[in-house]
Amino acid sequence: MGLHCIVRCDDLLKAVSAQQNITGKKGSMAILSNLLLETDDNHLICTGTDLEIGLKQIIAAEIIEAGKITLPAKKLFELARESGGNDIVLKEQDNAWVEIEAGPGHYRLAGMQADEFPQFPLYDEKAQIAVKSEIFTEIIDKTYFSIAQDKESIFSLTAALLQKYKEEENSYIKMVTSDGHRLSLCSKKIETNIDILELNSSTLIPRRGIQEIRKFCENSDTINLGIEEKQIVLKDENSILIVRLMKGDFPDFASLLQSISQENIVHINRIRFLEALKRINLFTEDISHAIKISLTQNKIILNSQHTEYGSATDAFEIQYGGEDIDLAFNCRYFIEVIQVMEGDIIKLTVKDEKSPCMITSDQDEGFLCVIMPMKL
Repeated sequence: MGLHCIVRCDDLLKAVSAQQNITGKKGSMAILSNLLLETDDNHLICTGTDLEIGLKQIIAAEIIEAGKITLPAKKLFELARESGGNDIVLKEQDNAWVEIEAGPGHYRLAGMQADEFPQFPLYDEKAQIAVKSEIFTEIIDKTYFSIAQDKESIFSLTAALLQKYKEEENSYIKMVTSDGHRLSLCSKKIETNIDILELNSSTLIPRRGIQEIRKFCENSDTINLGIEEKQIVLKDENSILIVRLMKGDFPDFASLLQSISQENIVHINRIRFLEALKRINLFTEDISHAIKISLTQNKIILNSQHTEYGSATDAFEIQYGGEDIDLAFNCRYFIEVIQVMEGDIIKLTVKDEKSPCMITSDQDEGFLCVIMPMKL
């Protein structure tokens, strides 16, 4: 008849749960809402794709009869989640119907023939290097928040730029993101040789791809990483994730960084600043989140005002010896960057009220963020 197998409910649930953001996207092809299920020795292979992102997972199974079929990803997830049993039995019937036994329940689920499912992208397994997952999770966590939303007019800003470089004998990867109002950059050292990775000046990973890469890295201590001309490949013992790269050119961020003046540097306690910003933000306007930052000798004063609710002020000591300056910024931008940073003390570098502010920390090597000012 076709596919007939028994899998542990927890294993199937974990696999189909990871596929929900990929298969849940509405598209022109109905079969993209389905998962491809196919047998291989003592395993069941679950594959989902939206033609931009593809995820293949291998789970242990008792194979009674080999075969392949596609089933609705959302409904299969709901069945696995609510089954109430240890095992799930899948048995293909005529016309792409599948009988499912899960706990005390028996179900018939309509599928589609596997021949209609798109082919999983080919990749070069020899062009991969081993990378610690924590490296990718860190560079994503410290840059993801400043990726532009899809409505951004500069399309390339809806992606993260990934680059490689070498300093002396050390290899590094760098992720850069910007939404036009702020820019985040994080570099991390890679212990293995990165020469085989086809990274260039415009290797752009789309926002949704970054989300899936972050989730993928949570499941393994080490991943195999491959970066090819049109795609990025991540592989662990039981899963393969492939994300199609975006075409386009990322804006010239190097010129912006070089233009930032080092005239006025503020040393400030990170936690004290973050707590103050969160309180001040309660009295900002919902759209602009504008706050006023006043710098005087060894003192910072934060002010915000809401037309309906009132105003807020907070002042505390800092290390600053420059001229008095009044600045205006989006408070939420500061909160998002400071809460992902490391170190007790951070540095704010700014020239005047019309200049961008750069945020760094000596205890957070390889990371910086630049926030553009607002009009007072």
